[in-house]
Amino acid sequence: MVVNNNFGLMASTTIIFSFSSLFLHRRMMLDLLGPFPLLLLLLGSWGPGLPPGAMAQLARFQIFEIQHIRAGPVQCNNVMRAVNSLTQHCKPQNTFLHDTFQNVAATCLLPNRTCRNGQNNCHQSANRIGMTYCSRTGGTYPNCRYSTTPQNQFYTVACNPPQQGDPPYPLVPVHLD
Repeated sequence: MVVNNNFGLMASTTIIFSFSSLFLHRRMMLDLLGPFPLLLLLLGSWGPGLPPGAMAQLARFQIFEIQHIRAGPVQCNNVMRAVNSLTQHCKPQNTFLHDTFQNVAATCLLPNRTCRNGQNNCHQSANRIGMTYCSRTGGTYPNCRYSTTPQNQFYTVACNPPQQGDPPYPLVPVHLD
């Protein structure tokens, strides 16, 4: 009997927390997230996106993480909502790496190579990894539509020295080349 009451209390608490969290103002959610960008990714996939001006409050590594890091295969129509909410328009194409931010940051320690823009701060992954390529097929913001193409390739990232608020890595990925 006690187990059922505890279960009911736990279930009610979970429902109340989940329900009440839906009503948090988006600005409050950003303040609550602090250093938890993966939670930001999860929240971004539930709703239409971030509030205007949120991109200016994010560090470059956080923008990189939102735009390019997902643990596993994704459906582009769903995950591109968070990416597009950063700039308030439909991004023509995007690639998601199916790896951790830490592993992608470790790529920054590999030998430098020239980036497509001519800078010399790019680094190629040591191994092929799973990724998803998203290509816009239509729609207008915020209802952008994308095709989803699974891939298994090497990737190249541009890395910069960390800035205040960045993770404590020697170099931080900031652009997928």
